[in-house]
Amino acid sequence: MKGKERYKQILDCTLELAGEKPLAAIRTAEIARRANISEGALFKYFNSKEEIFDGIIQRYLNTNHPLVNPENITSESDFKDYINTYLESMIVANPQRKSYLRLLLQISMDQHSAAFQKYEKIKNGFHSILNNRIEYGKVHWGYDKKIKSLIHVRLFHSSILMLVIGQEVFGFDKYDNLDLAEIKNIAIKNFFILLKKR
Repeated sequence: MKGKERYKQILDCTLELAGEKPLAAIRTAEIARRANISEGALFKYFNSKEEIFDGIIQRYLNTNHPLVNPENITSESDFKDYINTYLESMIVANPQRKSYLRLLLQISMDQHSAAFQKYEKIKNGFHSILNNRIEYGKVHWGYDKKIKSLIHVRLFHSSILMLVIGQEVFGFDKYDNLDLAEIKNIAIKNFFILLKKR
């Protein structure tokens, strides 16, 4: 296996383990076994377990959901389409998503800087686009001028995110058996009802 492939394999195997157990419980010997290499070979690529976690986190931070220039959203229909596209990217089936979510929750509890970096990306991306278009909509689309877009956007986004986390990390899907696509559609509908409520 080439160096880049081996590096990726070690990250992937560690990510699998992060989806199964707490980070503190993962040992480099276990990562090496999962990657089907010796522990010595693992240390040719990484100096420590923390460096492997940092590699996974960096890869996660480099993944992006769809972003657009808010000025390109010129109608309420465009706005709904953009939100739908963004949320689709959040709920699309991905075998690594549960592991990434578990990892993000664990590093967030430890106040890891990557958690704040991820939030900054969301705040300056999706949140900013929605804030901008809500303010625009107050003038052009009849949105309630009293709506506090900052709060409205955070509640909307967090509700979807927490449902995904609940379903995939905490196993709520075993009890509720909810369809994330249906939840997304209802959330978007309610979001726009609230924007026009007076």
